[in-house]
Amino acid sequence: MPERDKEVEDMKEFMTILIGVRETLAEQSVKLDNALDVKHTADEAKETANRADRRSQQNAKDIEDLEEDIKEKADQTDVERIIKEKDNWQRNLPSWVAVIISIIVFISQYITLGG
Repeated sequence: MPERDKEVEDMKEFMTILIGVRETLAEQSVKLDNALDVKHTADEAKETANRADRRSQQNAKDIEDLEEDIKEKADQTDVERIIKEKDNWQRNLPSWVAVIISIIVFISQYITLGG
């Protein structure tokens, strides 16, 4: 019987060790799952960062194109100058009309007198 008790004691010790190994494996499995989840999240974050970088580069190109277009177009001082020229033309129009009417009247007197 002492041999049997020894075997039972050894079996209990062996089972305790196996249960410890099993628990350790379960913990390692959970850690591995967490690590894989983190890797998946990191991959998603990397892809998002890559998309943002591509978008940023495209925006930079668009800004350069807009800046070139703006350089080719009139700036505010040019617009103000053009508006002043139009205002001057409209303001001086009655004077020019009066001068033209005076010339026509003057010439028409000579045409009627001569004819």
